[in-house]
Amino acid sequence: MDLLPEILEKSKPITTVSDIDFKTFKKEYFNKKPVLIKGFAKKWPAYEKWSFDFFANLEIQDQIEMEIGNVLNKDTQLEQKDVKKYLEQVRDKGMEDADDKTYLTAYQIFEEFPKLLNHVDFSYLNRVTVNDVPAVWIGPKGTITGLHADDHNNMLAQIVGKKLMIVASPKYKRNVYPSKKFDLGAVLSQVDINNYDEEKFPEFRNIEFLKVELEPGDVLYNPRDWWHYVKSLEASISTNTFAYTMTDMLFLRPFERIKSSLHYRGLYKKNNCTCCKA
Repeated sequence: MDLLPEILEKSKPITTVSDIDFKTFKKEYFNKKPVLIKGFAKKWPAYEKWSFDFFANLEIQDQIEMEIGNVLNKDTQLEQKDVKKYLEQVRDKGMEDADDKTYLTAYQIFEEFPKLLNHVDFSYLNRVTVNDVPAVWIGPKGTITGLHADDHNNMLAQIVGKKLMIVASPKYKRNVYPSKKFDLGAVLSQVDINNYDEEKFPEFRNIEFLKVELEPGDVLYNPRDWWHYVKSLEASISTNTFAYTMTDMLFLRPFERIKSSLHYRGLYKKNNCTCCKA
């Protein structure tokens, strides 16, 4: 069964502010709880300039392996696609009828076009961390990022379209039934919210979720280890940064590199991951 409607009915709104200063962000939210900064990105050049045509008109030559459907909680399906053609398909609503949507996730476009960094402002988070990995997420209506928890802090800005997001505290780790599936930088849940199996995961219903609908210009801070699920309500362009503290750089990043190296050599969770086809 699709449990999402029930979760939304029971969940409470995420804390929302219309404005926030850095001191308040650091004291009340950083490494503590999520917060939606309403309309914060409306001041960014990205809000004014970014569109599907904007990205399609860049000199992008990339062929990228993209996710199909919810690869975090289901079998991994990947497809090699031309980025420019994909962007045109999304713009023209050419994939919205598919059961499993193709999704351009965590696209490292800033490496190829570093000037785009001037279009965004994640300085609130960057001032309390020492390293970050910015990315862009583009997809049609109906894309899903399944339930998972990142090992690091995350700030997400919605630029085009709307997204629904539900989050849950790290205290519910047992209730989400953590998966053994490998995804670099994250812990996944076994539970597919849209195809919920109550017999296998009875304690899942005891989770108290928070919910938020991200509109263009909204920015959401989500602390490390908080569980979250994301669904696009419209064709969408988002940008985020995964940010690492000094402690993360000293302990977490080396551990991530070791796991990644072992995995790609076939020595750690071979054929049980989000980066290789099922």
